[in-house]
Amino acid sequence: RFPRKGLWISIAVATVILLFAILSIFDGTTLSYVPRSTSIALEGDTYTAKKTGEGALLYSVIKLSEDKGLEVSASGEEQVSRKASGKIVVYNNATKEPQKLRATTRFQTPDGKIYKVEENVSVPGKKIVSGAEVPGSLEITVYAEKAGREYNITLSDFTLPGLKGSALSSAIYARSKTEMSGGFVGVEKAVSAEDKIKIENTLKTTLRDELLSEARAQVPEGFVLIPALSAVTFEELPQTESKNKNSTTLNLRGNLNGVMFKETDLSTSLAREKATLAPIDMVDIVELESLNFAFSGQAPSNLLLSDEIEFSVTGSATVLWRTDETALKADLIGKNKKDISSILNNYPTVASANVTVRPFWKSSFPDDGAKISVKKLDVK
Repeated sequence: RFPRKGLWISIAVATVILLFAILSIFDGTTLSYVPRSTSIALEGDTYTAKKTGEGALLYSVIKLSEDKGLEVSASGEEQVSRKASGKIVVYNNATKEPQKLRATTRFQTPDGKIYKVEENVSVPGKKIVSGAEVPGSLEITVYAEKAGREYNITLSDFTLPGLKGSALSSAIYARSKTEMSGGFVGVEKAVSAEDKIKIENTLKTTLRDELLSEARAQVPEGFVLIPALSAVTFEELPQTESKNKNSTTLNLRGNLNGVMFKETDLSTSLAREKATLAPIDMVDIVELESLNFAFSGQAPSNLLLSDEIEFSVTGSATVLWRTDETALKADLIGKNKKDISSILNNYPTVASANVTVRPFWKSSFPDDGAKISVKKLDVK
């Protein structure tokens, strides 16, 4: 009996030792905290955002395009005359000042084809980027001088005949962004006005939804797209033949200029007048997109060319203070659990916290920062 009893005692002791050894291997500490928070009400206050500038709320514009077509029954045939069009990028390597080009300014291909811009534009001046001089540039749409398929061309370089013989002739030039397409003279299938409006409205709805969805997918982490401050425009494209001889396909191009902000910058700007923030405080607004954004006054005619926007925001929101988790983790290394209160006194952005130490008998944080985890909890 006694040897068997001693055996069981030995097994029990060995088990306890093994358990303690395993727990010691998986040691570590988790600090779980609830961030400081407050509720705010935004009542149509006006804010200004700029593309560049120190101390300003900054925004940027994401640009996307998509083409889509739908088949529709033809109601007959009609004679049409259509000019080709496409996008070019105009470069200003002449001056540091913007170069203004009036409507009907001509752009010429090497083989003499002429395309024109339909509105006044201003090409930004050249600037210094990373120590190198870079030409200013502007993307515009141009239209063929005449209708016809011969103006449907692939990518090309362009000169400006109006500058020929001047010092600007070689310093202001253009290159294709897209092919020139759509030029046509002849007979094509006709569509009733009622059917055309119905198909175009369907295409516009589909294109708008798909462009916004694609834009959200492309927005970098930490940024937010604001659909209400974005612009979707549409271009009617040439219709194309359908497999059904009694039908044709109507085509539409959707162009999205999407306004996006860095989430923390936008949240902090909106909350600064509504909550008590220290100068260095950074905050997040929960579900920014649920707020109602709108342009103040008339929306910019071209978001790509605008340097600033003014907008208003309405709605209720929850503001969460951001905590420097890297610094907090560094302050916890090697400290005793009883010091947690004094450590958190240096972090007014933390509303409450609790600590889990493994193994349970340890009374201090690990000396290895990799074994300390800081976890943000949801605000209830």
